[in-house]
Amino acid sequence: MDEDSDRSLTLTDSGLEVAQRIYERHKLLTDIFEKLGVPSDTARDDACRIEHDLSATTFDAIKASYTRICEKLK
Repeated sequence: MDEDSDRSLTLTDSGLEVAQRIYERHKLLTDIFEKLGVPSDTARDDACRIEHDLSATTFDAIKASYTRICEKLK
């Protein structure tokens, strides 16, 4: 990560990959929590707490299960 003269940040390729992975987790977890009836602000806050510590194996299982459920509901 580099800081430009205007104080903006530029991510390296690997940093961008990490950011995209965390953001995907955040969006999916927030969506799941909201669909469970959790208020949006709480859903976002809880997703923030979980998204960094969740293993890839567990996240992939949650994502696959959620995707299957959503497909069945279409």
